[in-house]
Amino acid sequence: MRFITITSGKGGVGKSTISANLSFALSQYGYKVALFDADIGLANLDIILNVQPKKNILDVLKGESEFEEILINVNKNLVLIPGESGEEILSFKDEELIEKFLEGTKNFKDFDFLIIDTGAGIGDSVRSFINASTDTIIVTVPDPAAIMDAYAMIKYSSKIKDKIFMILNEVKNQKEALGIFNKIKSVAQKHLNKKTELEFLGYIEQSLLITQASKNRELFIKKEPMSKSSLQLVQIVKQLTSNLTKDGKKIDKENSISTFFKRLFLNF
Repeated sequence: MRFITITSGKGGVGKSTISANLSFALSQYGYKVALFDADIGLANLDIILNVQPKKNILDVLKGESEFEEILINVNKNLVLIPGESGEEILSFKDEELIEKFLEGTKNFKDFDFLIIDTGAGIGDSVRSFINASTDTIIVTVPDPAAIMDAYAMIKYSSKIKDKIFMILNEVKNQKEALGIFNKIKSVAQKHLNKKTELEFLGYIEQSLLITQASKNRELFIKKEPMSKSSLQLVQIVKQLTSNLTKDGKKIDKENSISTFFKRLFLNF
């Protein structure tokens, strides 16, 4: 099982939209996916997926609900783990309830991916999610401030990760996307950990389809699966899954969702 943190240095770059659509695309390819809304303070994947959770992960941590009770089935291969908007779940310190929470997640082993949609910036909670994950994807757009913040995220991640993936969003075309990525990579190679590989995962061009789908609480890849935006996302999915299974073996099944949360609470 792969624990993939999707993050960004700056808000408003389309990170959550990519997380939701990427997770849905993976599920359509037959992968079992759990999508965790870890955007502390602005949990909004329920809005993007057009679902209405009655309880969330904080209710489980408080012992007021069981883990399986909060899961929302988006389709047969995709479940949403609702997050808590406005409260720091990672500040929860009741060891007995945390142990009960971890025990309740142990049975969830048949997933291929846990996608973690974090908040923007490089605060303590985001760092904890990066530390606990197996893979990190950084999303940015062709805006100088966003690029600078993405580089700061790369700089931190390079201290603990051998490979960092990047997605360029809201670009004009492939040329612009590759130009920005190559500049970032060139600077990173000069100043950061030489062992860390920065890999271009793909790009998504500016699109009215994505804007309209977001307003209508729809997934653009579900609404228009053959659109240019959807096909660009599919290429990202293919690149990601190819990279994680290059040895020809299935994604490691030994880990479980419990493994991720155990790492998370131990590292925070």
